[in-house]
Amino acid sequence: MPAYNKATIQAFLQIVDNPPHNAAKGKAFEELACYLFSLVPGITITARNEMNTFATEEIDVACRNSEDPTGLRQFPAFFLVECKGWDKPVTSEQVAWFLLKVEHRGLDFGVLFAANGITGVPEHRSAANFLVSFTLALRKIKMVIITRDEIDGLNSGEELASLIITKVTRLHATGACY
Repeated sequence: MPAYNKATIQAFLQIVDNPPHNAAKGKAFEELACYLFSLVPGITITARNEMNTFATEEIDVACRNSEDPTGLRQFPAFFLVECKGWDKPVTSEQVAWFLLKVEHRGLDFGVLFAANGITGVPEHRSAANFLVSFTLALRKIKMVIITRDEIDGLNSGEELASLIITKVTRLHATGACY
């Protein structure tokens, strides 16, 4: 497991903020997500940018969780991560598409790295926020959102694990994914 390095995180964010082209922005945000998850005890990145058998859905990152007690011990053995380094909140359409990818792979947990969050008001469960609450209630699929501001506040892989645990607890208690 690599050591946490704030300079590495800032280097990725510098590319996200000032990309030489749009593809570099998305790639840097995905690299940042992989770096951060590699710092979480027990998490291994198992696949990146893979298409499904039918070539209809691409996943950004697939993770294996060996349930380390200092990581994501109570979480599923496998989960997906979607990365959106967008300047605006991620739309309902894109949130629904990611939730569908999670469901199509028989999983029940996903993490959306969304630089500027998702559309809607969390307290009112509007727009994309509604989809996250609805999918938990109807299909038992959990999804949490990690924003750029939250990434800036992290100091270790254990802190990312703690943030995810807190968000899933809040999702179950209130239906809010933030």
